[in-house]
Amino acid sequence: LPRYPEAYFNRKILVGKVLDFDFCISEGFPIVEWIRVQGLEPFFSINLPSYPELMKEFYVHILGSSMDSLITKVKNKTIDVDLSRLNTILNVPNVGVRGWNQRSWVTSQDFNRQDCVTLLFGENANHVQRMYTRNLPLHYRFLHRAVCTHIFPKAGGFDEVTHMEAYKMYHLITRRKINVLFPMLNHMHSIHDRENARLAYSNIITKILHFFNVDLTGEVLHPLQSDDKLGKGTLGRMGFKKHKRLGTWIPRDE
Repeated sequence: LPRYPEAYFNRKILVGKVLDFDFCISEGFPIVEWIRVQGLEPFFSINLPSYPELMKEFYVHILGSSMDSLITKVKNKTIDVDLSRLNTILNVPNVGVRGWNQRSWVTSQDFNRQDCVTLLFGENANHVQRMYTRNLPLHYRFLHRAVCTHIFPKAGGFDEVTHMEAYKMYHLITRRKINVLFPMLNHMHSIHDRENARLAYSNIITKILHFFNVDLTGEVLHPLQSDDKLGKGTLGRMGFKKHKRLGTWIPRDE
C-alpha cells in the first residue's frame, strides 16, 4: 500500500532553516535580541534533516480543523499535538497573543494596523496599500526573511509583505509577547487544505517525529545544507553587500 495518495507524489518540500546566530551576533544585528526577548532561540535553531516521505504522510493524514491542535498519523503512529505539547517538544513558549488571519489584517483590541505599518515603513505608509520589502530598512527586511522561512515558510514572493507577516514583525520589533505555535499549527492545517501548497516545517516535523518515537530507520533523509542557514549568504541573495571601509551592509548596486 502506498503511504499517501498520488496527488502527493509530486508535492514539493520546503526545507526548514536555521538562523546563523553567530553571524548575527558578530554583526550586531537586532534580530538576535528580538528573538531572545520572546524566548524563540530554540525555534530558530532546529538543525535537523528533512524526511520527505514522512512529511507527505504527516500532511496527508491531518484530521480535524481545531485552531489549537492537530492530529495525524505517520507510520501507523498517531501524532496528537496541541499548543502545550508543542511547547514541550520545541521548548518554545506557549504565551502571547494568538493572531491568525490569512486574508486580511488580524483584528484585535490591542493591535493597530496603522501603527504597525508606520513602524515598519515610516510615517507616509498606509495600511490599505500593498507592502513591499524594498521599502523596509535592512534589519526589518532581514527579520521579514526570517519570518518567511521559520514562522510562515514560503518558497518565494519575498518581495511582498503579507498582513500576517507584518503583524508578526510588529510584535517582534516592539517586544510584545506573541505566540508562534498557534499560527504554525494553523499554517499546517492550511497547507493540508490547499492542493498544491508546499509542505513546510521539515525540521520541526522531524523533531515531532522524534518525540513520538517514530522509527526513522532506512528513511530517505536530507540534512540541512549551508544554504539553509540564514545569515551572510542570505544577505547576498537579498542584494546586499558589506561596505569595505564602513563595515555596514548596503544594497549591492550602491
